[in-house]
Amino acid sequence: MKWFGKNFFCLVFCVLIGITALASAAANPAETAVLATDASVPDKPDWLTELSLGIRESYDDNLFGVSGDGMPKRHSRVTSLSPKIGIDLARIIKQQDVWQVLSLNYEPDWATYDRESEENHVAHRLGNKIRARSGNLSFALENSFIYIDGSSDAAIYPAPDNVRSSYAHALPRERRKQFQDRMKVEFQLDWNSVFFRPTGSLQYWDMLTDQRAISGYQNWIDRYDVNGGMDLGYRISSQLAVFLGYRYGRQYQGYPLNSDYSSTNEYHRTLVGVEGNLFKWLTLSVSCGPDFRKYDDSAPVNEKDQVNFFGESALTARLSEHDTVAVKYKATRWISSTGQVPTFDTSVELGFRHKFDDKLSWNLNGLIRNSDYTVGNYTTGSAPSLRNDWLYSPSTRLAYAVNTHFEVTIGITANLGRNEQDGISNADYREFDEYVSMIGVLGKF
Repeated sequence: MKWFGKNFFCLVFCVLIGITALASAAANPAETAVLATDASVPDKPDWLTELSLGIRESYDDNLFGVSGDGMPKRHSRVTSLSPKIGIDLARIIKQQDVWQVLSLNYEPDWATYDRESEENHVAHRLGNKIRARSGNLSFALENSFIYIDGSSDAAIYPAPDNVRSSYAHALPRERRKQFQDRMKVEFQLDWNSVFFRPTGSLQYWDMLTDQRAISGYQNWIDRYDVNGGMDLGYRISSQLAVFLGYRYGRQYQGYPLNSDYSSTNEYHRTLVGVEGNLFKWLTLSVSCGPDFRKYDDSAPVNEKDQVNFFGESALTARLSEHDTVAVKYKATRWISSTGQVPTFDTSVELGFRHKFDDKLSWNLNGLIRNSDYTVGNYTTGSAPSLRNDWLYSPSTRLAYAVNTHFEVTIGITANLGRNEQDGISNADYREFDEYVSMIGVLGKF
């Protein structure tokens, strides 16, 4: 991590000046004609979908999500440098219509904290998407891979902050050394109005932080959720379909240090859903059903065999040429990254986007999350089953496109952690307020 320091800030400053100069040149081509002709500045090749560089300056007033009554709130200014390159090889393959998308994106994100160097990290993000179709058979794959090159020392929450919100430790966790992978793959065979769709998905975390027997030290553990199954669907119209589905899956949770408990389990899930365009302006995807789950013997739950609700939906409404509303919802059994007790996780995400004109746009978003651990029976010691945490995250962002090559963004996000578990001591330490303000510039080439 030696690249952080004065040299890095000099680099950021120089890059910022360079982006500004390029944007000015793009906005005033006549003034730069003496420097370059059309022949000397080639067009971006068709297969190069994106080549950009973003710089953000932000301020985080509560890096570890604590109440401030015990541990003092730690704050820092954060400088981020984010180049991005995207390619689509399907645009190179001529005289064919099978491969619709063969894209690959790489976006590293260098982040430096001026007051907390332990939080410095680089997030290497790789995303690829494949879409192909031949006759009545189609294929789709989406994968998002992240390697975070950060500290291998986890965060420490000494008492009484060791009873902090379950959402608090996620803040420093996402800055530590680890691998993450999220993938979804599906085939689809269309037969008149009926379709068959084999599908599978993976969510994977490989934590590379050290394990230590220190009070309050966060021994983050490996986790994954993998499932596969099939949907049988019927098209009500060319734009709308209903389906029945089945998934078999497995959730794995590693054993925390010096613990005999793990919430590893397998599940069978049946689904009923609807997807497509309900109206011309309304796109939706909804699926829900019972989740039949069997926990391993080491899981700290009263009932090893459970039936739970699963639901997932996404809705996008284009209210006008300038206004778009998006809603996402998910409810499912999940596994903790530190504790032994499973949770029932619920999240609702709301988004509103308004375009004032071709240059100025405004986003208003809200995220509500709940992690309910009371399904567990681990009520001794730190009593991890006596926990019901909520997180409220409103945010707003204003973006101004100076031209097609240069954009300026300002925004603020709040993360408000709240406790809803009654009858516990030190309940105030499970609540926190965090505010992150930012200003950024993006140059597109």
